[in-house]
Amino acid sequence: MKAALLACMLIALPASAERQYLREADAAHELFTRTATATRQLLELTETERADLSRTLGWRIEGKSFPYLEVRTPSELVGVIFMLDVIGQSEPITFAVAVNPAGAITGVRVMVYREAHGEEIEAKRFREQFVGKSAKDAITLGKDIDAISGATISSRSETIAVKKSLGLWNVLHQRSLHP
Repeated sequence: MKAALLACMLIALPASAERQYLREADAAHELFTRTATATRQLLELTETERADLSRTLGWRIEGKSFPYLEVRTPSELVGVIFMLDVIGQSEPITFAVAVNPAGAITGVRVMVYREAHGEEIEAKRFREQFVGKSAKDAITLGKDIDAISGATISSRSETIAVKKSLGLWNVLHQRSLHP
């Protein structure tokens, strides 16, 4: 009887919906170039930077530390990749957002998707809508970015990851101008 009850309980448990699309070790090659190497960094925001970024984006920035990869070829810096968790419907979605030295998006990838539905946001057609966008561009889901039907919440999460990455890139850029 106990074994049958345990078996029923195990069947009722949801299977993990987690799917990994991109490993951190592969991000530089996938989002920039095969000759690139990446060094993991941590952007620590000051209270002033966090308040300014929150004001600019229009929502409160949680956390003070944000991991990113500094991506270089043998001759130059080719960009950075921010690795951000953004809440989906109920679970975080981990994104890799690549920004070039001019402050424009060069690519977006889902690293880890944990929701039961909506992984269509990893489709190239959806991701390419962000390429070339910078902080001065409008990036609004439903206006500038077409949402995926049935994956609206995940589409919004990816849009948030892109906007937040551009804001974080601006912090890095300002620091390099005023060390």
